[in-house]
Amino acid sequence: MISGGCQPRRILELDRVDAAGPFAGGPRAGDDGRVDDEVVRLARPRPGHFDLGTGYHGDVWLDLDALFLRPAALQPYVQVLADRLRGHQPDAVCGPLEGGAFLAQAIAAELGAAFLPAARGPGPQPGTATSYLLPRVPGGISGWRVAIADDAVNAGTAVRACAALLRGRGAVPVAVAALIFLGPASAAVAQDIAVPFYAVGALHSQAWPAGQCPLCAAGLPRASPG
Repeated sequence: MISGGCQPRRILELDRVDAAGPFAGGPRAGDDGRVDDEVVRLARPRPGHFDLGTGYHGDVWLDLDALFLRPAALQPYVQVLADRLRGHQPDAVCGPLEGGAFLAQAIAAELGAAFLPAARGPGPQPGTATSYLLPRVPGGISGWRVAIADDAVNAGTAVRACAALLRGRGAVPVAVAALIFLGPASAAVAQDIAVPFYAVGALHSQAWPAGQCPLCAAGLPRASPG
């Protein structure tokens, strides 16, 4: 556990032109492939075979409730992400409920920006990607510059959905920020959304569309997140 006064040692920037490059040359991982970073340890990562609830399966589960258990421990990371986003001059910060919205609200407060929570809507069917809904804003958000924040980005379904929603309302996504960046699947997020992507912590993992999961193909049972 870190103290509220501890400053993050590094921040990753995944460039929208070559998303994999800065990650590959960033923090050095240990023998098990895990980056030694306090914010990652706060999320209590657990290896296994998991249904991520987004239409993807993955080999790591994060306890994101534990990540937000002590807000003072996260404040230094909120500050460093806010400092990176400040240069993009966002009018608002959008985050998917639940954890992404908690982070987005904290960053918005640091920046003096508006806060746009993206609420979960019904998915097309169980096990598929969740849809999201934005709140109504008097006067609308057309022309607003909006940063997107999420607690952890793996396959990136939530931040992609938020970017599409924002563009559908006429807003302009300007950057993505996350506390934790997981594996090669999320490296494509910056390219897909075509904005810079900032992350404080990194964890090597894999995520696959549920129908293409090699762990399922190998007959490995899915573990319970609880």
